[in-house]
Amino acid sequence: MRIGFLRVLTLALIAGTLAGVVHSRPALAQEPLLPIEDWGRTASSGIDTFLILQTNLQPPYQHLRDGILGGYSISVLDCAFERIGVGYGLALAPRQRNREMVRTGRADGFFLARLSPVLDEYAVPSYPLALEKWVWISKRGSVPDRGGAQSLKPHASAPVGTILGSNEAEWLTEENYQDILHAPSMASLIAQVAKGHVDYVLVDKQSFEIARNELGFGSELFEMRFERYVPLVVYFSKAYLLRYPDFLDDLNNELEFCETLPMTLEPWERAAIERNQLPLIQKMAGASKLIANTRAELTEPAHTAETRKLLDLEWTAKVRGGELSTLASEILENPLSQYLREFQKASGGHVAEVFVFNLRGEVIGMNRVTSDYDQSDEPKHQMTGNINRGHALIDDIRFDASTRAFLSHITVPVIDPDTGNVMAALTVGLDVSSALRPES
Repeated sequence: MRIGFLRVLTLALIAGTLAGVVHSRPALAQEPLLPIEDWGRTASSGIDTFLILQTNLQPPYQHLRDGILGGYSISVLDCAFERIGVGYGLALAPRQRNREMVRTGRADGFFLARLSPVLDEYAVPSYPLALEKWVWISKRGSVPDRGGAQSLKPHASAPVGTILGSNEAEWLTEENYQDILHAPSMASLIAQVAKGHVDYVLVDKQSFEIARNELGFGSELFEMRFERYVPLVVYFSKAYLLRYPDFLDDLNNELEFCETLPMTLEPWERAAIERNQLPLIQKMAGASKLIANTRAELTEPAHTAETRKLLDLEWTAKVRGGELSTLASEILENPLSQYLREFQKASGGHVAEVFVFNLRGEVIGMNRVTSDYDQSDEPKHQMTGNINRGHALIDDIRFDASTRAFLSHITVPVIDPDTGNVMAALTVGLDVSSALRPES
């Protein structure tokens, strides 16, 4: 039960009493006073699971306004913790200090972090909260143009810049970059590029654009080249999870219900999918074996709307509990599903899931169990009524908990070659982290 909801800077003054793990320290000149947010809730079991999470300022994921810590990741965590009934507090510190506090047992977790074998030694990651889009930034005209958004990255011997202690800084070191400028903030990093002091910097696209606009720089001053997508997670200390072994599973189960907005596909990303992935998916939809297996499943008797609803409720409830309904088990074993599994395995990791649904929106084949059975309330089903041979629906990017990947769902019609009519629809969940890498 919620017994408090305070987001004020003055709580930092009582942090030691409130949580016992947040230590007072002198505030740095460029650093805000450490805020703590206290919900004071307990789990339904009655055991006090209150925990302290460390974070840093990184708009739009975490930002501080009028002493209140907010942002995309904060709203997602608020939602998930509320759903599981666990109280948590937040403290701000530089990223490197956050990791060290978790490693030494002075905090229960920190975010946002990329997946890292080093962090895995003393902490366990949650499902992703966000997906960063890392880009190389250079001053326009200062380096040769190498072909637009999907150009290759700078050579490891090139001087590059990034933010001190950032996820990007760790990755650059792992990639054996030798000449790295570590700036204390995004604003400082952008200034270094604008002055021509460093040729390339590696940053998150959203964070860069926010800081650039705040500094009053126009986009025309910079070149931008895509590097990769990076899922960001919360790392929880292994010591905390030993005390509360069910906590992380409970939190992960709720995160999929707390995402607020998809990541919009940029024009070049959509064009890349249409150029590189869509022709293969459309070829798959017209394959004689897929059509034959689809026809076989369409001979099954139709369910009433009420039966379909009950089957969907059972399906989704079982999936959330890590089980399969009888219907899901039967569909997974049919020839159509077996054929879809072959297609997914042959995709080289680009396809995370693939399924076929009939004109009523019922899944009739799938490589793995989908999160729900009835697709009739989805835009991809609503398009089947007036779809034509050349049409496709390409969705924006969302995190899919069932595959633990960030997907763009692409739906195309399955056409009956004898009549020319739509007989079903094929949906492919494209793993953008794999499929849209420059080297892909």
